[in-house]
Amino acid sequence: MSHALAAALALLASAATTPPASETVVRPGESLGQLAARTLGSEGAGPELLAFNHLDGVPAAGTRVLLPGPERARAVAAIGSARSAVVQAPPGSARTEAEARLAEAESLLARARYAEAAAQADGAWKLLADAREERSHFAVAVEPDGRTRVAVREGVPVRVEAQGRTRAVRAGETLTVIRGEPPGPPQSESSAGPTGEPPVLLSPEPGLKLALEPAPGGLGPVRFAWKPVPEATGYVLDLAGPRKTLSVRSAVPVVTIPGLPGGKYRWTVRAVQSDGTLGPPTSRVVQLVPGRIKLEVKETPWQ
Repeated sequence: MSHALAAALALLASAATTPPASETVVRPGESLGQLAARTLGSEGAGPELLAFNHLDGVPAAGTRVLLPGPERARAVAAIGSARSAVVQAPPGSARTEAEARLAEAESLLARARYAEAAAQADGAWKLLADAREERSHFAVAVEPDGRTRVAVREGVPVRVEAQGRTRAVRAGETLTVIRGEPPGPPQSESSAGPTGEPPVLLSPEPGLKLALEPAPGGLGPVRFAWKPVPEATGYVLDLAGPRKTLSVRSAVPVVTIPGLPGGKYRWTVRAVQSDGTLGPPTSRVVQLVPGRIKLEVKETPWQ
């Protein structure tokens, strides 16, 4: 079957299952805004009516005007859901991109391109929903003197409670809790950020899709390695994934985890400095997928 014939059959099938559009008659003295308010519930939807009917100007009294069917209601509902999600979303790159998609969806609605408008609005909503599912990427480190540090890398704020007092730690902030004392105000890493040398990550490589065999806990083993940092007394590896978040302390610049659930992980390494504080972080993303690692052995000129 040719592509042209398949497209024709699909068009016929669509026409056979799509109910005929309803229509109305323009009343005497009725403006475009009044017509739109009566038929679509909004005076501002006048240009949309013109676009749907392929009209260049305001229809005269007695003109029969076609009205959009369920496809418009679907687009309007999708735009409403996306607009609500954008209003509630925190500032950031996800919200900025979602706002752009929402604006495009509203523009497509005004031009009566309902399927495209719904798709853009759904994309904006999904973008923010995925961002919410990422939750917070944060690390908790307990120092030998009993101090606990909570550092939020990105995502929604983390609430820390101690001695009856609760503090919200936002992305880019670090909160130190001393045993037996209520938490003080968090510090911004931009103003009182960590000093020292960030670790140089070695493996897994950036953006790598790592194929691993099944292991206890998921897939593995997974080996994370980085270059030693001069004068570091240890390291903290933070892992943030779709179903697992953990923090591991290590005295050496390598950590091997027996198994992790499949998915995309952001792994962040910080050096523990001589004064017990954590140095600046370095992050990468790696994706774990099930499968066997293929080894290729090439021939060499020597025997």
